[in-house]
Amino acid sequence: MSAALSLSGVEMVFGGLRAVGGVSFDVPERSIFGLIGPNGAGKTTVFNCVTGVYAPTKGAITFRGQRIDGLPAWKIADLGIARTFQNIRLFGQMSVLENVLVASHRVTRASLLDAIVRTRRYADDEAAMRRKALDLLKFFELDDNADQRASSLPYGDQRRLEIARALMLDPKVLLLDEPAAGLNSAEAKVLEQQIRTLRDRFDLTVVLVEHNMQVVMAACEEIHVMDRGETIAHGAPAAVQKDPKVLEAYLGAGHDNAIAATHTDASATADVLLDVKDLRVNYGGIQALKGISLEVRRGELVALIGANGAGKTTTLKAIARTLAVKSGSVRFAGRDLAGVEAHELVTLGVAMAPEGRAIFPNLTVRENLEMGAYTVDDPKVVATRLDEAVTLFPRLGERMKQLGGTLSGGEQQMLSIARALMSGPALLMLDEPSLGIAPVLVDQIFEAIDRIRRKGTTILLVEQNTRRALAAAQRAYVLVTGEVALSGTAEALANDPRVQGAYLGEGVHLD
Repeated sequence: MSAALSLSGVEMVFGGLRAVGGVSFDVPERSIFGLIGPNGAGKTTVFNCVTGVYAPTKGAITFRGQRIDGLPAWKIADLGIARTFQNIRLFGQMSVLENVLVASHRVTRASLLDAIVRTRRYADDEAAMRRKALDLLKFFELDDNADQRASSLPYGDQRRLEIARALMLDPKVLLLDEPAAGLNSAEAKVLEQQIRTLRDRFDLTVVLVEHNMQVVMAACEEIHVMDRGETIAHGAPAAVQKDPKVLEAYLGAGHDNAIAATHTDASATADVLLDVKDLRVNYGGIQALKGISLEVRRGELVALIGANGAGKTTTLKAIARTLAVKSGSVRFAGRDLAGVEAHELVTLGVAMAPEGRAIFPNLTVRENLEMGAYTVDDPKVVATRLDEAVTLFPRLGERMKQLGGTLSGGEQQMLSIARALMSGPALLMLDEPSLGIAPVLVDQIFEAIDRIRRKGTTILLVEQNTRRALAAAQRAYVLVTGEVALSGTAEALANDPRVQGAYLGEGVHLD
């Protein structure tokens, strides 16, 4: 089968960051082709290179035999490549119908003069475009909403409207960037069928970037897998699901000796320190958490795991009061946190080392640590905790006068954790402590996390390296699209094949 779209050695460099590193693949005509990988793999950057948002640093992109790399975006769209976006980009104040019609410029025959003087050709074109737009809306069951403002549609309908607008360009290749993001399970299943149907009805080649693996594995015929800008696998869905490199990218590398004793450690108690009940959080129209319930007992480490977009970080942010909660409750040490401000949590005994570290780059290591102790009035306590931070992470002791922004990624992560500990928390929340860190430093960080827990600090851990997280935890919760799909002891979940299914779309369905 001939290729509709080909990438050969495509590389994209931003300053010193190599976001895409020599990716090559062919997308067969009329296929449904998946491009997947963990966060930061480079998938959307590839889309941006294909559609002319970026000109690749190196390599070639060919559309039906014609080189398109470096062409302006409008020219690439004119040739027959259309896309949707990871974040919805509709014209919210325009009607649903107008959002589709805005893409009709490519196929109109009328000139600017025809539009100004309202010629017969202009009137005929307008009528034809409206009929076509209404047909597309009908296909997505949006025709009854044609006169509504686009911003008034439910989130799932906005996603479908964006696809309808892209189809108005009469593309031959349609790039869909996370079309299932924010959809519930029922909507995602409908989307699977719609992708296949629109491929057949509109004679399309579809390239799908998507974190919902159930959609990917059900809809795609061929899948290309990236991690950190590089290709790690390519093939049929069944083969990709079993590929060791793919499993490592999504689940993390195995760590047979990693703190195995924690599974049988008796330091945890039956006393529930953190109790979350039926937590629901929305991002605009996206229902990010759909009734999460979990508990963390005093003295234990509990892991929250799941695929990208499952709601793990959202759960931590909701507990930390940095996101508005739609409904549900969070209780800490028996106290309902409703009405408690985020900054007040520190004095109550809750601290968080956020994803991305969020250190103060223009402050020294010492000053960053002292900022973590802003609620502590006793200088002797601050001094003691500084000593404890250096004992826990000796590298920080060597760099006390160094600016935080000049540290390596692993050292910044150590600083983020140590800063959170400076307030003396009873509960420490850690969001992706191993993200983007060299393996040797990951070992050191997880050893430190185990020491922190053994000294009596309760830990709620979000971690991309599932195997490592389960090796360190006593219990865990597996999230799938904003819901708890599985829970239990870490040891049991480490041996449960359904955990792999939650990441790669094999067997965990929430109906």
